Amino acid sequence: MIARVHRFLTTSAAPNSPRTLFWFGLSLTFAVIYGIYALQAAFSSKYLVQNDARMYVFWLQRFIDPGILPNDLNVAYHGSISPPGYTALYELMAKLGVEPLLFSKLLPIAIGIIATIYCFGLCLQIFPVPTAAFMATLLMNQGLWLKDDLTSATPRAFIYPFFLAFLYYLLRGSLISVMVAIALLGLFYPPMMFIAVGILIVRLGRWDNGRLGFSSHRYDYLLCAAGLGVAGIVTLPYILSTS
Repeated sequence: MIARVHRFLTTSAAPNSPRTLFWFGLSLTFAVIYGIYALQAAFSSKYLVQNDARMYVFWLQRFIDPGILPNDLNVAYHGSISPPGYTALYELMAKLGVEPLLFSKLLPIAIGIIATIYCFGLCLQIFPVPTAAFMATLLMNQGLWLKDDLTSATPRAFIYPFFLAFLYYLLRGSLISVMVAIALLGLFYPPMMFIAVGILIVRLGRWDNGRLGFSSHRYDYLLCAAGLGVAGIVTLPYILSTS
């Protein structure tokens, strides 16, 4: 019995095996449970707003009422520093009739679930033991929901799903998906885009027999060049607006 339990917990499994799907489902279950607790706290009072959301989301009410807070320098400042993807997402939801403050309370659970999916997949790419992937996602969710980054639904919240997606697709060797992840990082939280591109540059180096060399795989150079190109395109509007 003990040997069977040990084998169930520690043996590697195929991605579509029943054991992998069981631990994946359990990972999503805990992500939803954490999200429900966060929703209960967020909706415990009609006027309860997370501190960071109060600074980043309040000005987005302009998408509902364009005449709100006219000539307000604080609104102008936060509007100027908000990433374009983040602003566009809230504007889209406002056009669909969802108020920004309400959306900021609903968004974290979706971000948490997406981050859990990619975290589980990333762990299986590194160490194909479903139990280990479940434990990693559980620890990640424990850390995420204890911090304000996720619950505030501010630009920092998007680091987790998009950067995990970048790492996941990088390990799978999916060029297009890696570029999409880099673009999303740039649109929602630009500093992490440069870290992602930095990883692509570092991957060009090799340490072999005590000597520093360069990769002999053309794909690594193609990936790095494409990543730099995407980063340049995403960064261009910032440069033009600053100038």
